[in-house]
Amino acid sequence: MRKRLYMSRRKMFSGAQLKSLRKEAGYTQEELAQRVGISRETVSAIENDKPETMDNIGVGVVNKWWSICRQTASEQTRESFFSTVMDYFGFNLS
Repeated sequence: MRKRLYMSRRKMFSGAQLKSLRKEAGYTQEELAQRVGISRETVSAIENDKPETMDNIGVGVVNKWWSICRQTASEQTRESFFSTVMDYFGFNLS
């Protein structure tokens, strides 16, 4: 049961959304990787929803990615991303 819940949460979290956030912020994969402290290959794997990478992505990586990119993201992108992260980690804002 626990694994099924984890897998359904992982599906809610999209590497494509992180990619969109990075691009909107104007960073290349290499630039973002350096700022987050991961390899460019890991950024690529995350953005392409590689299961083994998505299974191991930590809160710290998502937090850094968000912190770096949110300043230049549109309000709509920030709200969408925040909502996705809250859902992913099982937080309910209501």
